[in-house]
Amino acid sequence: MTGIGTLRKSRNTLFRISLGWLGLIILAVGWQLAAILINKTIFPSFTTSIVAAVHLVGSSRLVSDILPSVGRTVLGFLISAVIGIAAGVVIGHYETVRNWSGAVIDFLRSLPTPLLVPIAVVVFGLNGKMVIATIVTAAIWPILINTANGTSSIEPTMLDTAKTYGLRGRSLFLRVVLPAASPQIFAGLRVALSVSLVVMVVAEMLGGGSGIGYFISNAQQSFNIKGSYGGVIVLAAMGWIFDTLFLVFERRVLSWQRGTVGGVANG
Repeated sequence: MTGIGTLRKSRNTLFRISLGWLGLIILAVGWQLAAILINKTIFPSFTTSIVAAVHLVGSSRLVSDILPSVGRTVLGFLISAVIGIAAGVVIGHYETVRNWSGAVIDFLRSLPTPLLVPIAVVVFGLNGKMVIATIVTAAIWPILINTANGTSSIEPTMLDTAKTYGLRGRSLFLRVVLPAASPQIFAGLRVALSVSLVVMVVAEMLGGGSGIGYFISNAQQSFNIKGSYGGVIVLAAMGWIFDTLFLVFERRVLSWQRGTVGGVANG
């Protein structure tokens, strides 16, 4: 029975993967046909864009633009994660802090990120620090809010039971609060990762001196249409790689939840 279950699970996984690749193939074919019907000059075909992306990765732009963008995205995301999780746990655990900070958080997270780019340029200049700071101002909120919600929704009985076993302070947070809130924390982290990538591109387009967003903006302004679409393909690949690596990490960290109520559903 175990062998049959494993085989069935493998088939289901293969089927899901096949559907994903089928969707990409349909998208590529649709893109190719649209380029033929519209105008290849202003809308390059999928194959042309792929060639441009490969050329971009194989050129000096890999070091001057692509890798700096990857580093800024990762660093901005990590800073957001550290601050967001720490602040979210405190806000979610202590009702007084939650009541005092609610209006401030709602105000700050409502500020449009593009409007903060000029401020970041004045403070940090046209460099990578400006891009990282802009990423943090946007990516921190999904992490903080999800962490606070996950922490505040922990059953009081669970906390009381932990305290009866002598768990206090840091031990209580590390061994009870964080594990219990981890599903919502990871949901916020995944959203923040996507936000980090988007904001990175916007910041580089508006005020960055290098990066994939800066390259795409320059390519558009110089009418290098193929290059700009190649940059878009590279950007999409970056997003896919980031998300795939994050899901692998999430499954490893939350593997203890498999088969538990509210945990990861059994496949």
